Amino acid sequence: MDFEAVALFALTEFLLSMTPGPAVLLVVGLSMRKGFGNGFAATAGILSVNAIYFALSALGIGALILASATLFTAIKWAGAAYLAYLGIQMLRPLFSRRKAEEGDGSALDLDKAASLSVSTREDFRKSFWRGFILQAANPKIIVFFVAILPQFISPEGNVAGQLAVFGAVSVLLELPILAFYGMASAKSAAIMKQRVVDWVEGISGGMLIMMGWALALYRRAE
Repeated sequence: MDFEAVALFALTEFLLSMTPGPAVLLVVGLSMRKGFGNGFAATAGILSVNAIYFALSALGIGALILASATLFTAIKWAGAAYLAYLGIQMLRPLFSRRKAEEGDGSALDLDKAASLSVSTREDFRKSFWRGFILQAANPKIIVFFVAILPQFISPEGNVAGQLAVFGAVSVLLELPILAFYGMASAKSAAIMKQRVVDWVEGISGGMLIMMGWALALYRRAE
């Protein structure tokens, strides 16, 4: 096992994980709106997809997906649409508050309702699948596993063993980073006014919509 390759992969994974992308924005939005538990459930969904992609890479299926222009395009458009959908969902509370403030002044009840919201097991399941679908429908993840990951693998060695090590390194790095984003967001939301939470979540939603648009325009390198 080439430990220099493992170290370089760990550094690459760390930098990519720290960069705010769709996964981070989803975890931040859910943690602020519904608490750390929902953000962590989404994190579990995201990392589950990563584990599946590591397995697919070992089987060579990821390369087949990237090679198929039709399948890759279908995944790309599905991912773009889902990002836009999540962004709209995150923007809805902000517009609901503004509408209430412009209407009968019942916005004061929104703070009370938010403070009384309690997450259920069903909420956690929904958050898990949101994270799972978000990550699975992002073709850039496929590009990472097909185009970037192989650069760290030595074909002379045990490929499956190397992928297992890289997969473990990926989870051990990305799990605490996403958990930190979720915890920090949940703690921040607890001391913020609900109006501020709505705006932060709304901005995150707007960024997800823009990422969806950028994904729709994305062209893979030939």
